[in-house]
Amino acid sequence: MKSGSTAIACILMGAALTFSQNNPGPGGLPDMPPLDGPLAMHSGIENPPLMMMNITELQSLMAEINIDKGVSAKIVAITRAFVKFLDERILKIQKEELNIREELLKDKPDMPAIQNAIARKTQILGEVEFAQIKRDLDIKSLLTVDEYDRWKSAIMVKLRERMPRAADRNGPGGPAIRPGGQK
Repeated sequence: MKSGSTAIACILMGAALTFSQNNPGPGGLPDMPPLDGPLAMHSGIENPPLMMMNITELQSLMAEINIDKGVSAKIVAITRAFVKFLDERILKIQKEELNIREELLKDKPDMPAIQNAIARKTQILGEVEFAQIKRDLDIKSLLTVDEYDRWKSAIMVKLRERMPRAADRNGPGGPAIRPGGQK
């Protein structure tokens, strides 16, 4: 349990550092990596993970797939609200992680305080998961079936573009190893 929460905390802190280091694009949002880790808890609906793009990139994508400008503006507003919410929650998680570290530096750490900080972090992660589900459903409700299909396809293409390829992970010219250890 401890290693799982530590791994999540490390990923969240890395994400927060990434978010804070990115320069805001012309639309005011940082160009962020896709949320496809612990923060990308799947909602059970068939939505692709919404990629956190800067507003200009998001608007271009919606124009490319012929989403109405009025609907596009609503999707941008939903996205901005989610990013603000996520930024706030990442700061709260970092605070709890610092509380835990501070407690662990003591000669006699207060175990109930550590347990409470972990519980608060877990609650915050639940809030993020719920917000992601709400964001996805809010966007889906704005689109027709055809628009939604185009949206899903376009988001998945963007996701694949941003994901490192297996060949890149194995080094240039290196063999890709398949599950089961086969080449």
